[in-house]
Amino acid sequence: MGGVWWGPLGQGNPIGAYHGGVCPRQQASAPGSNPIGAYHGGVCPRQQASAPGSNPIGAYHGGVCPRRAGQRPRASQGHKGTVGEATPTLLCCSGAPCHQQEPPSRMLQTLLISGTLALLAAAPGQAEVPIQADFDASQFQGPWYVVGAVSDDQGFLDAKDNMKMPVVLVTSLADGNLGIKFGFPTPDGGCQETDSTFTRGAVDGQFSNAAMAQTDIRVAFTDYQHFAVMYFETQKGGVRSTWLQLYARAPELFPEGAQRMQELAPKVGLNPSQGVLLPKSDQCAEVLA
Repeated sequence: MGGVWWGPLGQGNPIGAYHGGVCPRQQASAPGSNPIGAYHGGVCPRQQASAPGSNPIGAYHGGVCPRRAGQRPRASQGHKGTVGEATPTLLCCSGAPCHQQEPPSRMLQTLLISGTLALLAAAPGQAEVPIQADFDASQFQGPWYVVGAVSDDQGFLDAKDNMKMPVVLVTSLADGNLGIKFGFPTPDGGCQETDSTFTRGAVDGQFSNAAMAQTDIRVAFTDYQHFAVMYFETQKGGVRSTWLQLYARAPELFPEGAQRMQELAPKVGLNPSQGVLLPKSDQCAEVLA
């Protein structure tokens, strides 16, 4: 079960969210290489233009010299035209050169370029990923179903349409880590079980998992009772991949969780064609028993 998803809930797709999900690896894959192993695995203020008749030096020169009564500014050698036209240097009343400032148009162009570079730095894929405020591991522990997932990992993209819904049993450990037991439905009707540990990071709700090359794991959003949106970043063979997984306490989509995932996905550089909502499966029910 798979397909293209997302858009506002209720438009087109009655679910309006993710179709397909996290995949158990193919049976022929070598131990430890499970693709799902990582599946859990300005504009600047313009200078105001001088009005006709206003001091042109004030508009084009940073250091405007006060005139002496009855005196007029004098043009430097080679200047032609009225004061305020393009000129290499203007002399103040004292005869000393006035400080020259870049024309407003050039300043504006410089600041616009700087603003564009700042926007590029915050482009999709570079946005700060949220972490659930006041994360409470004791409330987060217990059984979860992985009802949906989205990732740019090529192994996931190749297999996502044939995946079934995995299960996760979370245990809060005394040292702040999370004990994780995964159950992945396999194509032959069985269940592949994997035990792992999410190692606590600097902030509550942030973890890592070296065994699965997961360098950054975050509980981005959760209400503990119905849903959790999980963020994973993996580094394998020098290739960085980004993942979002939608956890639910029941083997069905929870609307608020789907909405949160929809909103976060483009901010981390993921798009609709990379996601799936997983069909239900009872192959790994014993993991949660």
